[in-house]
Amino acid sequence: MNSSSINILIADDDNDDAQLLSEAILNILPSGKCSHVVDGIAALRHIKTNVEPDLVFLDLNMPLKNGINCLKDIYNLDLLPNTPIVIYSTSKNIKDIEDAYKYGASFYIVKPASFKELCKIIKLAITILGKPKSERVEKSNFVLREETKTV
Repeated sequence: MNSSSINILIADDDNDDAQLLSEAILNILPSGKCSHVVDGIAALRHIKTNVEPDLVFLDLNMPLKNGINCLKDIYNLDLLPNTPIVIYSTSKNIKDIEDAYKYGASFYIVKPASFKELCKIIKLAITILGKPKSERVEKSNFVLREETKTV
């Protein structure tokens, strides 16, 4: 992913989570520009009325229209056929993960506990997205999460 003037849309009803995600993204893509909306309806409105984003992060649990329903609309209406969309959530629910994959999300990121881990995961996702897009990431590599440490 080219880091010059990247437009990123973050849809998350939690302002603190959106701010942390934005900081992590800008840590990796300093010339990026993050826009923030608080629900899926606002995300769809933003997509339809603004410059097409280069990357979208959708929180799963938002009011009015959640991340999966927003993703379904983007997919069914073919609004962003070439734009990577990442679901970003605390949920590890297999149905949520299956639906995200089914409706074309590039990744499903499980929100990590620390900012440092968030930066590592975002960097990994952006690195993978920056490689030539020959095909979609395999389902076995679809979920990005904090590494579990054994003691």
